[in-house]
Order: sequence, then C-alpha cells, then structure tokens
Amino acid sequence: MQVLDIGCGVGDVSLIAADLVSQEGTVKGIDPAAEALAIARMRLEADGKTWASFSQGTLESLEECTPFDAVIGRFILIHLANPAQALSALRSRLRTGAIMSFIEFDLSTAEVYPPLTFFQQCIGWVNEVYRRIGRQLDMGVALFSTFRAAGLTPEMAGLTRITPANDAAIDFLVDSVRSLLPAIVKLGIATEEIVGIDTLRQRLLQEAASDEYCVFYPRLVGAWATVP
Repeated sequence: MQVLDIGCGVGDVSLIAADLVSQEGTVKGIDPAAEALAIARMRLEADGKTWASFSQGTLESLEECTPFDAVIGRFILIHLANPAQALSALRSRLRTGAIMSFIEFDLSTAEVYPPLTFFQQCIGWVNEVYRRIGRQLDMGVALFSTFRAAGLTPEMAGLTRITPANDAAIDFLVDSVRSLLPAIVKLGIATEEIVGIDTLRQRLLQEAASDEYCVFYPRLVGAWATVP
C-alpha cells in the first residue's frame, strides 16, 4: 500500500501509517517546513522504518508518480485557502478504490465551563487569527461539503475531549497562543503586552484555581471516503 501524508509536520501520522502498512508498503510525507521535517527524519531513523520518507514541498510541488492507495492528513486543510480544490487535486493522485482520510478541528467549539473570562479571551485570540486570514474556522464540519466538492461522499465521525481545567488543558491553550502570537500581534488582535506570553500559563492557572471548571477541547472530526 502506497500512502501519501499531506502536511506531515514532525511525522506523527506518517509513522502511524508506516506501522499499519509495514514493510510491504511505503509512506511518503510532505511538508513545507524544513525544521519540522528535520525532526520527522530523526524520528524515522530512530524507529528504523525505512519504507517511509519525508520530503519538503507542497501539494503543488508534488512530482508526478505512481497513483497512491491512500492520502491522509491531520489539521492541514484549515491552513489552505481552498481545501476543496486541494482535495480535487489529491483525488487525481489516487487510484480507483483508494482511500482519502482527513481529521480537522472545529475551533469555535472550544470552551471552558463554567465560563472563565480570560480563558475564553485566549481562545478568542486563536479563533480570530483564522477568521482574519480567511480560513475555515470550523474545518471539521466543513469536511462533508469539501469532500463532496471533490466528488466523494465521506463517512464521518466526531469526538470532543473534556477534561478538568488542569495543567495539560492550559498547556494546550498556551501552546496554541504561543504558536500564533506573531499573527495575533500583526493582525492587531492583541498586543504582546496584553498577551503576556511569559506569564500566560500562570494567569490561566490562577483563574481556574478551583476544581469546578472543565475544558471542552475543539471538536475533532474525521472524514474518509473511497475513490470510485
């Protein structure tokens, strides 16, 4: 089985796919980020999965090759200006009977309950970045229409993780804000002083100090279809 992982990042999904196809297949991960690919290659070497490989590039730069048996991706379509067009292009890379499978977030579903003002403000910073750059904030629920635009009818499933407002939940939010901080500032959503990234974690922990709060992570939605 020949698998293509779009936007592979540090290789999490590619390595899982490599386990599934074993040495009888191949996995090719592509991503534009050189730093992420360096980590992916180190992990690959440590695991000894020689039937997997990583290349720097995008869907547009993907060279012509034998059709794939599966194309997969996690948290990648939300970053694309035209996800439906991307899936249509990917479909042309798949043989008849091949599988297309993607997992995406519905970012607007993230919340803490009972509501916490600062916690919700931080979530709002993240969501506003995607709104202002014209991306699909809730890419998960948009997967059905996106697949249909590519001529596929997907099966779908959703999952919401719910935990106490503990260290792990707050770290997830802080990491999200940190990764988007340049965009948050550049787009005028908040200043570096307001965000206060160095003290953000502590302030969130203080706000959620009691044990009455729970965090609803962004809903995860998976969609998969077979190419007719």
